[in-house]
Amino acid sequence: MPETSTMQTLTEVRGDLVLAALCVGQFRAPCQIDSDRLLVQADEALGQALHALGLELRMATEPFTPAPLFAPEQTILGQVAHGSVARRASVHVHGSHDHDADAPEEPTGRGSNA
Repeated sequence: MPETSTMQTLTEVRGDLVLAALCVGQFRAPCQIDSDRLLVQADEALGQALHALGLELRMATEPFTPAPLFAPEQTILGQVAHGSVARRASVHVHGSHDHDADAPEEPTGRGSNA
């Protein structure tokens, strides 16, 4: 688990969290993702956008651990250096597919446009 930081004033977002996450991502704002809410370092513009989407907003003062995707680079590097975050990548490769095998044959002769 990543280490938590000091207490911060944040915006708690509840409601459609997928919609909220898409909005937060557009603003590239640091965001902590919990199962029932997002905690966001929201400026006034992001707060207005989230409110306009009909999401529930509340100010909260608590420790903040942003998701690595949204965390500032220094935070990620610090977490990796302390061994609290492991970065992983996975690759999935499919074998080749012969998509032309099922395609109907094209006529070889000249046809009529009538």
